[in-house]
Amino acid sequence: MLIDQVVEAEGPMFIKVLYGDNEEALFNPQCRTLLLLEHIKDIVGYEQEVDIDLSDENGFILHLLRSPPLQYASDMLESRRTFILVKVSKNDDGSESVEPMLNDLRSNRPNAFERLTSINCDGRGGPPSEADSKKTSRQRARSLANEDKNNSL
Repeated sequence: MLIDQVVEAEGPMFIKVLYGDNEEALFNPQCRTLLLLEHIKDIVGYEQEVDIDLSDENGFILHLLRSPPLQYASDMLESRRTFILVKVSKNDDGSESVEPMLNDLRSNRPNAFERLTSINCDGRGGPPSEADSKKTSRQRARSLANEDKNNSL
């Protein structure tokens, strides 16, 4: 009965993923991270061999591909948030590049476009620092809000 009360209080857990020509799909992140990524590929029509990840709406890559195999996506993704689908490719030198899979990202979400394209230009697409990898999307959102608040003072 306690579980029912928690579900009713919080509502169902879901995330929204943006991709293609302003398409969106809802997903339940209460599963293992790799299973979620496989399901996203099925829904959007990508081959299983394609590596994908998610970025938040500010263009921060979540590095779900690097999560431990048994980790639940709900541990890393805040419910009811919107994320952008990105394709991850390995370069010849071993580095990674990301390609946003949301068309017209530049006009719809300029901050995400700037950050995601700068990752490919200046090499920041590598592994996150240990501190960054421990942050959840909620923590990253809070730190961005604090930065914005401090910049406006």
